[in-house]
Amino acid sequence: MKKSIFALAVLSAFSGAAFAQSTVTIYGVVDVGFQSLDNGTPAGRFNRIQSGQEAGSRIGFKGVEDLGGGLKANFVLEQGVLVDTGESDQGRTFGRRSTVGLSGDFGAVDFGRDKSPTLKYFDNFDPFGSALINNGTGVRALYFVGGSATVAGVNANTTGRVSNSVFYYTPGNLSGFSAAAQYGFGEAAGDNSAGRSLGLTLGYKVDALEVGFNYLKDNAQDAKLFTNAKKGISVAASYDLGVAKPVFIYQKTTDDLTLEKKAYTLAVTVPVDTNAKVFAGFTQVKNDTPFGTGKVGDAKQFAIAFNYALSKRTDLYTAFARLTQDATSREQLAATAVSGTSVKELTAGVRHQF
Repeated sequence: MKKSIFALAVLSAFSGAAFAQSTVTIYGVVDVGFQSLDNGTPAGRFNRIQSGQEAGSRIGFKGVEDLGGGLKANFVLEQGVLVDTGESDQGRTFGRRSTVGLSGDFGAVDFGRDKSPTLKYFDNFDPFGSALINNGTGVRALYFVGGSATVAGVNANTTGRVSNSVFYYTPGNLSGFSAAAQYGFGEAAGDNSAGRSLGLTLGYKVDALEVGFNYLKDNAQDAKLFTNAKKGISVAASYDLGVAKPVFIYQKTTDDLTLEKKAYTLAVTVPVDTNAKVFAGFTQVKNDTPFGTGKVGDAKQFAIAFNYALSKRTDLYTAFARLTQDATSREQLAATAVSGTSVKELTAGVRHQF
């Protein structure tokens, strides 16, 4: 008995030494509010309580271990949560992010599932990112952000997120230059290109100026391993004037068949005071993809939002967006939306971060 107690004490001592330099953090976002959406269906406008309007609600676990010599091991497990119903989001346990990797003077390498470099790129430049106008008329609908590649005929990704991937990020001491790269394995037997995804972001930031370039390629796949690559090239620039921060974004999206789409965004963030800010944006979409005897057509979106911070962790928000489009255009995600109709959306809610 005494030997067992002594052995436990020794093991505990070694265990404590092994984990002395490890840290694990539990974090999350709880975001829920009111949404009123009219997407042109015969049923008309509908109102609901909606989760994750400003930022996707989530709970996450992240850890870092100092391995010595500047080398660190890290992991992140992040689950999306639908606050309005209590269900999990993204249709999987840790669908937002599940990565493990190493970081050091060389930068950082992660393996697993995460946002595509393109979605992170738009989150950085667009004041609305992929939120506030709730994706239905937001950046994930108007721009190509990845997550469309498939694995063995099954959708292994979700819009803006990529699975089965290797991610690389440059260190932060490159005189304002930065880069992020992603390679997603299609995991299709006999065809290394089927279902594969690629992403690359190059950036430069000095003083108030920030510019960026992004490239994205998703290979779709059917049962016969036929691939059709969808590609996006984006450029963006922002300049912080103090009283306002304007930004310009451009993306061209094509595929190996007929897709030809261009989108332009001009947006601005205006601080009202230390707690409040207003941001607004206009996006023009020109879709020259053949449709019948003509083309898909164009769409225009205007959006405006207001954010007020009650504290460092809690804020209130509201936003309004209106999308108009040509008769054959359908630039929104809502599956029941009617082509050619206007889409109007109003959101308001509260977000708490912990």
